[in-house]
Amino acid sequence: PKQGSIGHESAVSTKEANNTRRPMTREEYEEQQSKIREVFDPETGRMRLVRGSGEIIERIVSRERHREINTQATRGDGASFSRSVYQATQSRF
Repeated sequence: PKQGSIGHESAVSTKEANNTRRPMTREEYEEQQSKIREVFDPETGRMRLVRGSGEIIERIVSRERHREINTQATRGDGASFSRSVYQATQSRF
């Protein structure tokens, strides 16, 4: 399915249908796990490394970069918390 769409595509090939009904082979699993992508988390404002199955991976960075990331993350966490408090107060009225 396209990103943001709900439901399944109406025409699924036989090969894709068969792949969804059986466990992955070791090779398929290792291929999936070897793919790492960088994903933006809009709620916190952080960029995260995500392994194929959805596992979050930590990145090794310098002390200075760690401080920058921490400062940005703290701002993002504060903004997220502020939004949630604001939304909670708006829903009461």
